[in-house]
Amino acid sequence: MGQLSFWSADARPRALGDLEGLLCGPGRAELFGRGSLARLIVVLGPPPKQEPEEDEEDEHEAEHEEPDASPASTLALNARNAASSPARHAEPAAPGTEDDDPAPAVDLDDLAFLDLDPDELAARLGQAPAPRSREPDPEPRESGLPGVECKRGRRACTDPPDPALTWRAHAVRCALRARGVPAEIGRTEDGRPEVRTAFRADLVDLARAWTAGDGMKKVPAEFELDGPRLRLWVLAAGVHDGRAYTLGLDPEDRGTDGDLLTASRHLGLGASLHPPALRIVGARRQRRLGELVGRPPGDLIDGVWPV
Repeated sequence: MGQLSFWSADARPRALGDLEGLLCGPGRAELFGRGSLARLIVVLGPPPKQEPEEDEEDEHEAEHEEPDASPASTLALNARNAASSPARHAEPAAPGTEDDDPAPAVDLDDLAFLDLDPDELAARLGQAPAPRSREPDPEPRESGLPGVECKRGRRACTDPPDPALTWRAHAVRCALRARGVPAEIGRTEDGRPEVRTAFRADLVDLARAWTAGDGMKKVPAEFELDGPRLRLWVLAAGVHDGRAYTLGLDPEDRGTDGDLLTASRHLGLGASLHPPALRIVGARRQRRLGELVGRPPGDLIDGVWPV
């Protein structure tokens, strides 16, 4: 038990190195610029299933749509047609008279490369602007997380939000703040909770150790699992799955699976690899995992903690 208490999260002070537990799961470290700053991003939950692409018929219909009939394009087209009309359609000027103040010529080629709104284009062509109706601004949608709004688009939000993912987001943010790293909760474009830190100098060593030369995530050669790292891994991606307890791996990077399996076995967890997770089967092994991660949080949600 002496060795177990030494490796347990309850027996160790909180440290910045504990954040490696987030990188064992879905967490990612990003370097900024030349590597003077770095941040952590933890996207919680599995990626949503891909929706079928739009029918090809819609794409073909779009190709055969009529030309843009917006006021700007209509005015430019009318002006170009007028400029290219044959001279015989214009009435001849009276003999002996000349236009004292001819209108300045408009170079349509110049107008074609200007980013002009319809009213300004009409003014340059000497025409009255066409009336336009203004559509009301869309109302923001609730995201299910306090102070966070969802982005609109395909699969913009999960409605209602998953209580377990909401709990994980707040638990991970608290774990980061407890180690002196403030973080915020947001939403990805596909609706999953995302915990993100600012770019910080004290995260650079962590990011460099977990980033390979090609920019992919890697497990450092000297990496060892312990109770505090396992605790953060459980907060981000641990869950009961029938008789087994699983530790979720990075769903977007399979390059770390083997090294993390080896690190877990060094602690006597007897895990097996079932991508995208490590599975721990057996009451004795799960009790050991529970001793390593320490006491559960006070607001624990069902199905997350090992025991």
